[in-house]
Amino acid sequence: MEKHALLNSRHTGVLLPLFSMNSRDDFGIGDISSLKEWLEVLREMNFDLLQILPINEMPPQTNCPYTSMTAFAIDPVYLAIKDVENLSPEIKKTINSKEFGEKIKEFKQKDYIDYDGIKKLKFGLMWEQYNHFSLKFGPGSPEYGKFEAYMAANAYWLDDYAVFRRLKDLKGWTSWTHWEDGVRNHDHAALENFRKEQFFNIDFFKYLQWEIEKQWRQAREKAGKYGIKFFGDLPFMVSQESADVWSRQRDFSIDMEVGAPPDAFSETGQKWGLPAYNWPELEKNDFEWWRLKVKKFADFYDIFRIDHMVGFFRTWIIPRNPSLKPSFDILDPLAQENRGRNFLKAVLSASPMLPIAEDLGVIPDYVYRVLKELHVCGYKVLRWEKTKDGHYKEPEIFDEISFATTSTHDNEPMALWWEEVDRAERKRFWEMVSPKKGKVPLSYAKARDRVVEKTMKANSAFAVFPLQDLTASKERVNEPNTVGAHNWAYRLREDAGKFFKKNGELIAFLRKNAAERHEKK
Repeated sequence: MEKHALLNSRHTGVLLPLFSMNSRDDFGIGDISSLKEWLEVLREMNFDLLQILPINEMPPQTNCPYTSMTAFAIDPVYLAIKDVENLSPEIKKTINSKEFGEKIKEFKQKDYIDYDGIKKLKFGLMWEQYNHFSLKFGPGSPEYGKFEAYMAANAYWLDDYAVFRRLKDLKGWTSWTHWEDGVRNHDHAALENFRKEQFFNIDFFKYLQWEIEKQWRQAREKAGKYGIKFFGDLPFMVSQESADVWSRQRDFSIDMEVGAPPDAFSETGQKWGLPAYNWPELEKNDFEWWRLKVKKFADFYDIFRIDHMVGFFRTWIIPRNPSLKPSFDILDPLAQENRGRNFLKAVLSASPMLPIAEDLGVIPDYVYRVLKELHVCGYKVLRWEKTKDGHYKEPEIFDEISFATTSTHDNEPMALWWEEVDRAERKRFWEMVSPKKGKVPLSYAKARDRVVEKTMKANSAFAVFPLQDLTASKERVNEPNTVGAHNWAYRLREDAGKFFKKNGELIAFLRKNAAERHEKK
């Protein structure tokens, strides 16, 4: 397959989850308006790539973006209420009131992100707005015609999603596997009656997605003017309690769950609580669900991360029946290689986006071979790239079709790693980073500039930094194998404007180094 145009030049970016983006008018979580503001910071850095984590809708009492209830719909928690088109005068008055301001202040002062509380507040406001829109712009009006056009263009995923969301609300969020037969089995006749009876409430969820997409389009247009590409994340799997598993039951095997085999980090392996794919069915329809997903997210992103790349070649499956043992779903290496190759070819042909494969961990050689064959970037995390004798590899020799980074969202930021790693290891890393060698800095804050400069010199097409590794922050995004409000709660303490004023020297340093990097190719 042809090499993607983005691979013909060098790019520099930052990983900053949308939920982390602080802005003056947000409700205690970054929203699409926050995104537009932070584009100004990237522009000043001379960065041309913004990487975010998954933004699909999560069910209640969930804060992990990799456990979504839909592969297509965006979580309304990211909707910027003040930017909703044709916002009602009553809502404008509400959100500008002192009482409302106090409520938002409470959300912002919490040491975690109150996903459920913020979402409940936004849903209440948007239900009021939906009623206002329906009364003011009824069927036959030009504005309603735009809404109808959106619903028609997205019917292939939006119809089932909106029905599923309404059913979940009505049934108190019980598992769809416990619903009555016709609805549980996604029977057309049973659902048709439900659609007719509940059309107004069902269309509310469609209206939310329409408003989200209009706001996202504006953000992407602004990014385009600044020459900034959006890099999104498409998780390996959705929750069993998702619109996708319910509506496409033949594509999934809910009697099994996926995970990871035992390794040096886990003697028993990992169970992720997510259903397995029914691969024969997926292959029969040429990975249709994934092709549709990739096609849709081309409306949001220029680049997408394929989570758990090795899982598409071979998946570690754990039967829910405890008498059966976990195993890989395919044992023959050639069959594994062929399935992964066929999958990648299908998604590559489905959209103009560039895929980047998360290929970290224990990866068979054939995965790297297929990625190279299809011009798909894999990850190069500087602190994990070593020679056989234990020395760190020079980023200047990385393959150009690769994605160089200092950290991922799942591991500790550089400042924390620098503090916790043993002295000998830190010395070896510093010898790779600093041309002068010399005394090893005791803190990452003092080593940061050299680490950033070295990463910028990577031969990789992409050099991307989690924001914490630029600011020398020790705050984590996620701590794997732990559950709680401390995860997925990383928030900047200042908005984009204050961040710019506070970090002027850092931004000037990054701008200079990014310019030098971009000139090389």
